[in-house]
Amino acid sequence: MKRKETTNVKNRAHEELPNANSGTPSIDPDLAAKHSAQFMAARDSRNRRISGLSIRNGRFYGVLWADRGDGRKTARRFPLLDESGEPIRTLSAAKDALEALKSHRHENKLPTGGQKPSFDVFSNEYLNMASTRAKRGATQKKEFDALARWRAHLPGVRLDRITTPMLKAFIEMRLRGCKLGGKAFEAASPRTVTLDLIALRNVLKAAVEAGHLRELPRFPKLQTPPAPRRRLLTPAEFERLLDCCLANTTDGTPVTKNGQQLHDFLKLLACTGAREQEALALKWAHVDFDNGKIYIGAPDDFIASAFSIGTGGTSKNRGSRVLDFNPELEVLLREMHSRRAPDSAYLFPSPQRGKKDISAKNFRASLAAVKATAGLPDFGFHHLRVWFISYGVMSGIDFMTLARWVGHRDGGILIGKTYGDIADTHRKTMAAKLTLGRVAGSDSVSAPSSLTKIGHAKKHGVSTGSTS
Repeated sequence: MKRKETTNVKNRAHEELPNANSGTPSIDPDLAAKHSAQFMAARDSRNRRISGLSIRNGRFYGVLWADRGDGRKTARRFPLLDESGEPIRTLSAAKDALEALKSHRHENKLPTGGQKPSFDVFSNEYLNMASTRAKRGATQKKEFDALARWRAHLPGVRLDRITTPMLKAFIEMRLRGCKLGGKAFEAASPRTVTLDLIALRNVLKAAVEAGHLRELPRFPKLQTPPAPRRRLLTPAEFERLLDCCLANTTDGTPVTKNGQQLHDFLKLLACTGAREQEALALKWAHVDFDNGKIYIGAPDDFIASAFSIGTGGTSKNRGSRVLDFNPELEVLLREMHSRRAPDSAYLFPSPQRGKKDISAKNFRASLAAVKATAGLPDFGFHHLRVWFISYGVMSGIDFMTLARWVGHRDGGILIGKTYGDIADTHRKTMAAKLTLGRVAGSDSVSAPSSLTKIGHAKKHGVSTGSTS
């Protein structure tokens, strides 16, 4: 008798579940209190059970036979969500979501089982991973700061609950300026926000590899304007900049105390195309005067005879490269070597190194004074990398060789895209200087060569009288 009454109660509960003619579930309050934590089979308008669909608290779940994560299969329930991550509450939408879930099963894209860690917890795990700690110190610091902002925006949110609207809200907040984690942030540029998104993507990719996620959420598209192209300095401007390094102010004091070092540093950047930090890390052990080579980005334990190009190193992309001396570079290095500091292994030792041999941290304060004196307020160290590549292109050096010299790994694709117009302009300028049968600087036309005469005669079918 009790079993029959229980069956009648369950049937009455199923009759109150949503059907095809109703958009929102309507459940009797008394039954809801009794069955609020139970899964019940979903039924259609004719009170027929719908295979693979169940409902609890007005939310639909799909039931599929799937891998539970340890190689064995079992019946698993999956909450059915719409595109915005909200629970589905209508029968028609639940049926569509169930079919999509089945297709995901065939493609092995079902969500992994078990409760996922929160973003707070896993982002800390990511920062302590060996792959993360192998990155450059500056890169780790930037990721740490970016993930701190994400933790403030996603407090307690589990990895599988991070949705596209959450990412979009973060982007809008950063672009407008916001307060995160008790810290106020001014409006950020699209490029800065893109770096924050990259840090988040790195964490979520690590979560996929750890088995916490099947796929990443869709990242909103952020229009990032291209970086402004740096103007190519003229030779006169570069000479003026070098002169100001060694100049004095009106009261007779030097423009900068590090004038000679800055002078050498600027010339070295112009002759090698090295990045600022790469040049500061150079040691005299990296310079091979016998073979006319300089090794850029070589590791601290550098041994010339055992050096392997393209491995290890401290450059931006953790690679190292060799650059053959050009005439100006060799003259510069020999001059610097003749007046080098005897107690330092660095080309640019720190003036305040004391007993510990360290390189100069940077010359930015000295550069600020020099470029103001030279009337070049927009000048930066990277302009000289542009200088080196641009004059290399105009000298007819192929893009692949230039890419190898400056440490690009794309075989010259970036140089071709960025500096290709310089090559075209230079070729047009050179073509305008080409003289065919005309003496440069004269209006007179010289007599055509015998080869020209033969070609002209053959074109018009005239015998030249010559024999082959």
